[in-house]
Amino acid sequence: MSEYIPSQYKPMYDASAIAKQVSNLGNSITEWAVKEYQASHSDILAIPVLRGGLFFFADLVRAIGHSVEVAPAQSWGYQTSSNEIAKEHKIDISNVPAKGRSVLIVDDICDSGRTLEVLQKKLLEAGAREVKTAVLIKRVLSEETFEPDWVGFKYSGHEWFVGYGMEDCDRYRNLPGIYLITKS
Repeated sequence: MSEYIPSQYKPMYDASAIAKQVSNLGNSITEWAVKEYQASHSDILAIPVLRGGLFFFADLVRAIGHSVEVAPAQSWGYQTSSNEIAKEHKIDISNVPAKGRSVLIVDDICDSGRTLEVLQKKLLEAGAREVKTAVLIKRVLSEETFEPDWVGFKYSGHEWFVGYGMEDCDRYRNLPGIYLITKS
């Protein structure tokens, strides 16, 4: 990666801070994965919410000290403004073998939590035994709608993030750290 980082990007979490949180989350999730395997004789099914969550997902599943099966899901949503409820949520879990399984949904960030909430509901409707969630960043909002089971960092503020999978207009997703995008 080029050493050039736009001036409007303010460093928030460097690669070592992220690695430490991922390791902590992996250790905690390992305990659950072992317990679920002992109860069901089936590995947990880990689902990355594409695309932003891929970097975090790859590091997190490697930090889990028990076998994990992987099945990606695609989610699309939009809203007309930050104050309105999402008008449309499309989630494709057609290739996810959730029936009878303990499932871990992994995403980079939880803002309102609507995507995770809808995905969790669809997986339970598809017959999952249990569905838990892990996010790297949980945005703290005045009206909480969803609380992930595992959270790496909590952040109060409305700025957008870039790096470590999160993008700024389809750019800089590959930065090893996470930056806040400030107004230039």
